[in-house]
Amino acid sequence: MKKMMLVAVFFCLVTGLALPAMAVDVEFSGSAEFEGILNSSENMNTNDATSDFRQMRLRVKTDFILTEDLKFTTRFDALEKVLSSKDSAFDNGTNDTGIDNDTDDDNIDFDRGYLTWKSPIGLFQVGRMEGVTWGTSWCDDEDDTDRIKYILPIPLGEGTFYIGAVAEKVTENDKGTAVSDEDNDKYYLGFTYKTKNYSTGLLTALYNFKKFQDPGQAFAIGSFNDVYKDQIAYSSMNTSGAVANYAGALTGYGTAIAMDGGTPGANTMAFIGANPNFQAQNAVLGAPVSFGGNADDPMNVVATRGGACQAKVILLAPYFEGKFGDFEIAAELDYAFGTAEYDNPGAKDRDLKAFAYFFEGGYNFGPGTVQFGFAHVKGDADYTDDDIESMGYVSPGADWEKLFILNDDAHGMNTSLAGVGNHIGDGFGTPSTAMLDGYQMFYAGVDYAVTDAITLGFIAGVSKADAVPDGMQYDDDQGIEYDCSFTWNLTKNLEYQATMAYLDGGDYWASRKTGTVNPDIDPDIYTLYHKLTLTF
Repeated sequence: MKKMMLVAVFFCLVTGLALPAMAVDVEFSGSAEFEGILNSSENMNTNDATSDFRQMRLRVKTDFILTEDLKFTTRFDALEKVLSSKDSAFDNGTNDTGIDNDTDDDNIDFDRGYLTWKSPIGLFQVGRMEGVTWGTSWCDDEDDTDRIKYILPIPLGEGTFYIGAVAEKVTENDKGTAVSDEDNDKYYLGFTYKTKNYSTGLLTALYNFKKFQDPGQAFAIGSFNDVYKDQIAYSSMNTSGAVANYAGALTGYGTAIAMDGGTPGANTMAFIGANPNFQAQNAVLGAPVSFGGNADDPMNVVATRGGACQAKVILLAPYFEGKFGDFEIAAELDYAFGTAEYDNPGAKDRDLKAFAYFFEGGYNFGPGTVQFGFAHVKGDADYTDDDIESMGYVSPGADWEKLFILNDDAHGMNTSLAGVGNHIGDGFGTPSTAMLDGYQMFYAGVDYAVTDAITLGFIAGVSKADAVPDGMQYDDDQGIEYDCSFTWNLTKNLEYQATMAYLDGGDYWASRKTGTVNPDIDPDIYTLYHKLTLTF
């Protein structure tokens, strides 16, 4: 026993002497956020009940520093949920349908992990990291992206000139033997010059998408999926012979979609054509799929263009922001152009031509700052013509967040609001109506520091849709939004922020969904939002 103890002590001593040679410094940072949200009418319907809830999120970033020039970074989110909605005192274990509600044991989501190397010829990063950010926050949609990134800094004059290159894999569709050459890739080349007073740059990008959907296809596929879900639910709740036969047909529908690679195509259309019961059931369910003769009916969209396309898009994005004395200036233009190609015989190629820009000026007066600006995102309300002209489909710009109701998603109404959503919708490549319509918006605001710890803010903006369908009973008026904010730095690491937003909505919301006025839509809504943030 004594000999074994001596061996153990010797082993620990040797290990302890060796540890400094392979030591790794570990640094932690992150935040814990607790939010409260009250929305007066999420659907702008006169019968809506007030939505009032709280939610939280813990975010932790870890840097494993091997040397001064080499580190590995990870980040995870945990407990990201509406409070007491899961694993609460009244909702534990398994519910009546056999669904496990105890999700707190598997709610950690590692969303980033990447290597950073400061080499003699520049900085390299490899892995999953922050992406879809550039210049100002305009047109930015910060996301977790899989990429290889290279940055070369070059001292120049009073500042530094940066050359950056990125190869990014958006979706990997080549793994395995089922499909081939269907990846979606992005390639970026950027040039930035930064000084003490200003920064400016130009981003160029190539989106090489082998399997994508144009806005019309996205709407059609979304309608098919909604009908499929509704019909499954309908069949599961009814046991009559006709419905039972209909439920059996759904299996064939699912098989047809699988044969088409996950999106309705030739096999799906052949199945629907051979099953009139499938079509008739849509009327019973009030489902959104139409089988009529209009060009934008989902069946006709899929028949004409198929369920997916290939797209090659060029993006050019110059920006400038600076501060000169008491004046501040920020501006950015994002311009995208390219071509969508379709596999269906006879389907014509469609050109993508879209842009978005903003310019903003500000003036500092002691403890306060005033700002004013204009923002324009090109829209497109006709998804059947020869051009794709909605910039929001390519770049919604969720990070800009200028007006809380119209430009943000923290309130959760970005896909509701009379069924058309707000300016950012559900993000890149989604069929969100208001996002695809684009907008033009004037805004002005002021921030005033009452004390070193407390700041008050007010901003107002008037907005209209950039494009609406022909024949709408009312116009493109989206209304005026007023936001008041309160920020209190309780300590160095603890901040409380509250926002009260009111949208004096225009006629756009009551008529956009159907083309005629809906008397049940009341576009005047308000939101109360507050957040406590702990940083570490």
